[in-house]
Amino acid sequence: MRHLHLVLAPVVVFLLSLVSPIAAQTDLTGEWELEFTTPRGHLEFMMYLKQEGPRVTGHLTSEYGERDVRVSVKGEEITITWAEVDGGKTIDVTLTGTVKGDHMSGTAKLGTVGEGPFKAERTGG
Repeated sequence: MRHLHLVLAPVVVFLLSLVSPIAAQTDLTGEWELEFTTPRGHLEFMMYLKQEGPRVTGHLTSEYGERDVRVSVKGEEITITWAEVDGGKTIDVTLTGTVKGDHMSGTAKLGTVGEGPFKAERTGG
Protein backbone atom coordinates (compact mmCIF):
# COMPACT_ATOMS: atom_id res chain seq x y z
CA MET A 1 0.00 0.00 0.00
CA ARG A 2 2.88 2.39 0.66
CA HIS A 3 3.85 2.45 -3.01
CA LEU A 4 0.35 2.49 -4.47
CA HIS A 5 0.76 6.14 -5.55
CA LEU A 6 3.77 5.11 -7.67
CA VAL A 7 1.56 2.71 -9.58
CA LEU A 8 -1.49 4.97 -9.86
CA ALA A 9 0.32 8.17 -10.95
CA PRO A 10 1.17 6.92 -14.48
CA VAL A 11 -2.37 5.59 -14.90
CA VAL A 12 -3.87 8.99 -13.95
CA VAL A 13 -1.51 10.81 -16.33
CA PHE A 14 -2.50 8.45 -19.15
CA LEU A 15 -6.23 8.92 -18.50
CA LEU A 16 -5.85 12.71 -18.45
CA SER A 17 -4.03 12.61 -21.78
CA LEU A 18 -7.08 10.90 -23.29
CA VAL A 19 -9.46 13.61 -22.07
CA SER A 20 -7.39 16.67 -23.04
CA PRO A 21 -7.78 16.43 -26.84
CA ILE A 22 -11.54 16.13 -26.49
CA ALA A 23 -11.71 19.28 -24.35
CA ALA A 24 -9.65 21.30 -26.84
CA GLN A 25 -11.82 23.10 -29.35
CA THR A 26 -11.05 25.15 -32.43
CA ASP A 27 -11.75 28.87 -32.08
CA LEU A 28 -14.30 29.61 -34.81
CA THR A 29 -13.74 33.38 -34.84
CA GLY A 30 -13.24 34.78 -38.31
CA GLU A 31 -14.60 35.13 -41.82
CA TRP A 32 -15.83 31.96 -43.57
CA GLU A 33 -16.79 31.33 -47.21
CA LEU A 34 -19.92 29.17 -46.98
CA GLU A 35 -21.65 27.37 -49.83
CA PHE A 36 -24.27 24.69 -50.20
CA THR A 37 -26.44 23.09 -52.85
CA THR A 38 -30.02 22.00 -52.28
CA PRO A 39 -33.00 21.29 -54.56
CA ARG A 40 -33.41 25.11 -54.72
CA GLY A 41 -29.94 25.52 -56.23
CA HIS A 42 -26.46 26.62 -55.21
CA LEU A 43 -26.05 29.37 -52.60
CA GLU A 44 -22.95 31.23 -51.40
CA PHE A 45 -22.54 33.37 -48.29
CA MET A 46 -19.84 35.08 -46.27
CA MET A 47 -20.21 34.04 -42.65
CA TYR A 48 -18.69 36.03 -39.80
CA LEU A 49 -18.31 34.25 -36.46
CA LYS A 50 -17.07 35.43 -33.09
CA GLN A 51 -16.32 32.97 -30.31
CA GLU A 52 -16.03 33.95 -26.66
CA GLY A 53 -15.46 30.81 -24.61
CA PRO A 54 -18.25 28.34 -25.47
CA ARG A 55 -20.51 31.09 -26.93
CA VAL A 56 -20.45 31.62 -30.71
CA THR A 57 -22.36 34.45 -32.41
CA GLY A 58 -22.44 35.44 -36.04
CA HIS A 59 -24.13 36.60 -39.19
CA LEU A 60 -24.25 35.86 -42.91
CA THR A 61 -24.06 38.21 -45.85
CA SER A 62 -24.97 37.57 -49.48
CA GLU A 63 -26.40 39.40 -52.47
CA TYR A 64 -29.78 39.02 -50.72
CA GLY A 65 -28.82 40.84 -47.53
CA GLU A 66 -27.67 40.00 -44.02
CA ARG A 67 -29.08 37.67 -41.39
CA ASP A 68 -28.05 36.52 -37.91
CA VAL A 69 -27.15 32.89 -37.30
CA ARG A 70 -27.36 30.71 -34.20
CA VAL A 71 -24.37 28.43 -33.67
CA SER A 72 -24.00 25.39 -31.43
CA VAL A 73 -20.67 23.58 -31.10
CA LYS A 74 -19.87 20.40 -29.23
CA GLY A 75 -16.35 19.11 -29.86
CA GLU A 76 -16.06 18.86 -33.66
CA GLU A 77 -19.85 18.81 -34.19
CA ILE A 78 -21.41 22.08 -35.33
CA THR A 79 -24.97 23.22 -35.99
CA ILE A 80 -25.73 26.56 -37.65
CA THR A 81 -29.33 27.77 -38.03
CA TRP A 82 -31.20 30.76 -39.43
CA ALA A 83 -34.50 31.61 -41.11
CA GLU A 84 -35.09 32.61 -44.73
CA VAL A 85 -38.26 34.11 -46.16
CA ASP A 86 -39.25 32.68 -49.53
CA GLY A 87 -42.46 33.82 -51.17
CA GLY A 88 -43.83 35.10 -47.87
CA LYS A 89 -43.13 31.78 -46.17
CA THR A 90 -40.42 31.28 -43.53
CA ILE A 91 -37.99 28.43 -44.13
CA ASP A 92 -35.70 27.25 -41.34
CA VAL A 93 -32.19 26.52 -42.61
CA THR A 94 -30.07 24.08 -40.58
CA LEU A 95 -26.47 23.15 -41.29
CA THR A 96 -25.13 20.17 -39.36
CA GLY A 97 -21.65 18.80 -39.71
CA THR A 98 -18.11 18.86 -38.41
CA VAL A 99 -15.48 21.53 -38.06
CA LYS A 100 -11.78 20.73 -38.32
CA GLY A 101 -9.44 23.70 -38.14
CA ASP A 102 -10.31 26.06 -40.99
CA HIS A 103 -12.84 23.73 -42.66
CA MET A 104 -16.48 22.77 -42.05
CA SER A 105 -18.59 20.28 -43.96
CA GLY A 106 -21.86 18.46 -43.59
CA THR A 107 -25.51 18.67 -44.61
CA ALA A 108 -27.68 21.74 -45.27
CA LYS A 109 -31.41 21.27 -44.72
CA LEU A 110 -34.00 23.79 -45.95
CA GLY A 111 -37.10 23.07 -43.88
CA THR A 112 -39.21 20.58 -45.84
CA VAL A 113 -37.80 21.71 -49.22
CA GLY A 114 -34.84 19.34 -49.17
CA GLU A 115 -31.20 19.00 -48.29
CA GLY A 116 -27.72 18.83 -49.76
CA PRO A 117 -24.04 19.15 -48.89
CA PHE A 118 -22.45 22.25 -47.38
CA LYS A 119 -18.86 23.31 -46.91
CA ALA A 120 -17.18 26.35 -45.43
CA GLU A 121 -13.59 27.50 -45.35
CA ARG A 122 -12.07 30.19 -43.17
CA THR A 123 -10.57 32.99 -45.24
CA GLY A 124 -7.58 35.15 -44.44
CA GLY A 125 -9.88 38.14 -43.86
